[in-house]
Amino acid sequence: MPENLKPAGKNLANDSVRYYSFILLAAIVIVSCYLLQVPTVYIGWFSFFLASLSVAGNDAIQTIGTFIESKKDSPLKWKVLVFCGILFLFLLLDWYGMKIPFLLDGNSQQEIHFGRLQKIEPVESYNLIQLLAPIILLIVTRLKAPISTTFLILSLFSTNTNVITGMLTKSLIGYGIAFSIAMLAWGFLAWRSPQEYKDDYVPDEQSEKFWSIVQWISTSFLWMAWVLQDIANIAVYIPRQLNFLEFFLAASIMSLCLAYILKNNGGRIQEIVSEKSDIREAKAASYIDLVYATILLIFKKLNSLPMSTTWVFLGLLAGREIILHVVTRQDDPYLDTFRKVSKDVMLASLGIGVSLGIYFLAKNIYG
Repeated sequence: MPENLKPAGKNLANDSVRYYSFILLAAIVIVSCYLLQVPTVYIGWFSFFLASLSVAGNDAIQTIGTFIESKKDSPLKWKVLVFCGILFLFLLLDWYGMKIPFLLDGNSQQEIHFGRLQKIEPVESYNLIQLLAPIILLIVTRLKAPISTTFLILSLFSTNTNVITGMLTKSLIGYGIAFSIAMLAWGFLAWRSPQEYKDDYVPDEQSEKFWSIVQWISTSFLWMAWVLQDIANIAVYIPRQLNFLEFFLAASIMSLCLAYILKNNGGRIQEIVSEKSDIREAKAASYIDLVYATILLIFKKLNSLPMSTTWVFLGLLAGREIILHVVTRQDDPYLDTFRKVSKDVMLASLGIGVSLGIYFLAKNIYG
């Protein structure tokens, strides 16, 4: 099983061997199936399994990352029950065609992509680059790079350059809007309660208990928003319309992969969150979750064009850290965290560059 989600404390060398052994085996299976012209439906479901691990694993830092960091001692069964339950429920509602204002449009016909694939053409057969994309993502995740799964995977399925341009534009606008909202929101919060953003601030036990409960709600809200936005990056590998057995299989695979992520506390990429110590507190994490989820839902309502939620998340964090540094006039922890956020932005920018490079390579090879 891939180690993008292995628990800390094990021998890193042995973990790396197991991790890359899994990747090598998966790559051999993909290439062999492709060369042997295995029916599209079978190879697609295998890539769907790999995408369930890689997409959810890479995006875990922006959805349940802060929750994982602060709730390592919480019983696993409750984490699995809540987050897998939300995933399964909304997949079922979308497949059934349920209409919920601002969340589900009710236009799905046994589909589970929440309208995100309307401008992505269905494929009759996968090319090799499309099939290897989840494996590339597993490698990138191992390197702790918060890459945009939308650009690395979903862009490979579009033959329309205008769609790719629109996705990129929407993502950059999302970064700017998230950045601006964060500046306003946390500027107000720091002005209203300046003592909470000082180096020596320690939340009282009663307050932390209250916000710990709120964090369960806020993270569930954010997880729901991410499912509505980015589950298409996984669902693109299976038929658009699913009968009930296919739906149950797809939902079960994604739920099991999510349970594995939760069991192993997010894996190596979780270190991106772990090093940002100032967002471990339940109240701070809850604010981030609520603001981030609201922005994602607004962009979902805007249009059906996919976007990079990673860039929205990075814009939110960057705006937050800058304004907190300005208001509190403290170098630590906010300026230190901003340096780390800047590093994440550089990695994400590199990730988009790599993703677009892979896209144009595939377009030149396969047309």
